[in-house]
Order: sequence, then C-alpha cells, then structure tokens
Amino acid sequence: MTETQRQAYLDAMGISVWVGKPATPGPDRLVVGPGSGSTLLLCRVAEESATRLAADIGRCLEDPVWSWPDPEGNPEYPSLQETIEQRLFTRVLLFGAALAKKAIKGHLPDILGSASIKVTADLDELAVSGKARRDLWQYLSPTTDDC
Repeated sequence: MTETQRQAYLDAMGISVWVGKPATPGPDRLVVGPGSGSTLLLCRVAEESATRLAADIGRCLEDPVWSWPDPEGNPEYPSLQETIEQRLFTRVLLFGAALAKKAIKGHLPDILGSASIKVTADLDELAVSGKARRDLWQYLSPTTDDC
C-alpha cells in the first residue's frame, strides 16, 4: 500500500494523522555582510550597521565584517561559532548584552574558537553615552592608530 493510499484509508475511517514538524532553527543564525577583515562586529539588525556611528567604528578597524541575527532563523546561515570557524575571525565585538545572550547560549567565553569575544554597549547606548564610547575606543585603541 502506498503512502497516499494509506492516508486515504485512514481519512475514510476518520483517523487523524499527526505529522511532526521539523524543529525550527534557533535565533542564533547570522547574516554575515561583506568584508575580509579579521574582526566580526555583531549588531541587532542590519540597519544598525549603516549608521554614522557604525561607519566611525568601521574606519577604526581594518575592513571589519558586520553581521546581525537572521530574523527568520534560516538554517542555511551559520551560527556565531560556525562564522568564526569559516571566516577565521580573531576578534568578535558584540553590541549589547541582550544580543550576546542570544548569540551565545550559556556562559559567555573570553575566547570562542580562534576569536576573542568582547561585549560592549549596544549601538543605541553608544550613540548617547560618552562613557560607553570611551570604553569602546579604549578597547579598540591598542590595535588601531586611526581612531
């Protein structure tokens, strides 16, 4: 008996067949923008990577790569760890503690794969807080002379 015949037979008897749905991917899938640098910058949404502040941050780094969580959780997109492994990033900067909790489940490590991990204030806070910007520039300044 084919699957179609079996389904018709069960329908005729009034028996509902439950079909399991595939698990939906978690919110940890990333859209990775263009670039070839060794620094990955993770913001909340794509629009944040196009702000003036984001451009200023980008100028301080050598060709950084911006990324953001995929809102649909497409399983074809990589997780943070897969992104680090595939692109050989050596530094990841996460903008905001809430975003860091989404991207990294459990304990936030100092190192993930080949990359050092740093969580800073989100871009909204950086836009209005001088202290948050100073902390970010101090973190970036040991490796950059252009800031």
